[in-house]
Amino acid sequence: MVYHRLDLTALMAGSQSFWKATQYTMGNHTIAEQMFRSDPSVMLHAPLRVLIYDDPAGTTNLAIDQPSTLFDSYANADVSAVGDRLDGLVAELITLLGAAVPPEFEAATTC
Repeated sequence: MVYHRLDLTALMAGSQSFWKATQYTMGNHTIAEQMFRSDPSVMLHAPLRVLIYDDPAGTTNLAIDQPSTLFDSYANADVSAVGDRLDGLVAELITLLGAAVPPEFEAATTC
């Protein structure tokens, strides 16, 4: 579910940048709730932030933090488990988009 869309190209129109970029906050509130019940501060990182941008060559890129890295920082096994699950879901999304899954996400696809 997309919660918010921010057109960074329009926001930065007065700057000298050349980037075409859009940021999204997206996720699943039922998954976020599994972490929220353990520690409400996880909402600093949920929903996930995703950036889609064109590089100078015109190639479209997707940038996202690895969820397990964010949620492991809470030192809570329940929260970390959800972060690991989210790694797998993000890897599936990247695959569905036809892109190569980064090596950091590879372990998540075998769980």
